[in-house]
Amino acid sequence: MFEPNSTIGWATGRLMATTRDLLTFLRAPKLADNELQRTGKPADLIWLFAVNCMIVAALAILLFPVMLAFDVSMSNSMAGLFERPIWQLLLIVVIAGPIVEELMFRSWLSGSPRLLIPVSGLLLWMGLTYSYEQLGWPGPASMGTAVLLAVIAAAVLIGVIIFWKRPVPGWYIRIFPLVFWSQALLFGSVHVFNYAGDNPAALLPFVLPQTVGGLIWGYARIRYGWWANMAMHMAYNLIATSGLVYVLLTRPDIL
Repeated sequence: MFEPNSTIGWATGRLMATTRDLLTFLRAPKLADNELQRTGKPADLIWLFAVNCMIVAALAILLFPVMLAFDVSMSNSMAGLFERPIWQLLLIVVIAGPIVEELMFRSWLSGSPRLLIPVSGLLLWMGLTYSYEQLGWPGPASMGTAVLLAVIAAAVLIGVIIFWKRPVPGWYIRIFPLVFWSQALLFGSVHVFNYAGDNPAALLPFVLPQTVGGLIWGYARIRYGWWANMAMHMAYNLIATSGLVYVLLTRPDIL
């Protein structure tokens, strides 16, 4: 359709090659032999981000009419976020949010023990804190939470020091495809609370863009390094909120 040597033909070829590499990885997610050896060039990340945006745009075209037909709206917490001053909105959505979410969902994805241990400690602390509050153990809740945090933090620090240079565990390599897909599905699922409704399961189709993001940003984490998924997440959120920011600046009376 396009001449290979033309600008459009060259760009189309790069997009197709990037898409093929992504799909090959998604069919059978696999860690690199050396977690410190990246196979992707930083400049190629632009093409991966373009693929990300095109997929999400196609999903938005399909989902937006459905959202209008079923009167799907944002949750109160999300609506409250968009009522903040623009600089706060950008700080939370474009910078703080992506950093926190990427640290939780994909910073450890390479399987390095020094990264798996802190995430495991965080999950343990969250689980024990929840159990502490539900079971009503004796003593002030704040004191119990502080003690748990101190103990787990000390254990995490010791573990990171001991396992700092250890290679990726064999068991993690074996279950990596399951881990990879699970993080993406979980990442997409938690965004169901961005929408208002009494039946979260009915809202799951509307988090397909976030699930796609979890897959593509996870791929970027493995192929390019920890900075790549954060950069893509920030850029994606910036584009996703740019329309709203424009409305806030030009027609604040609409909202």
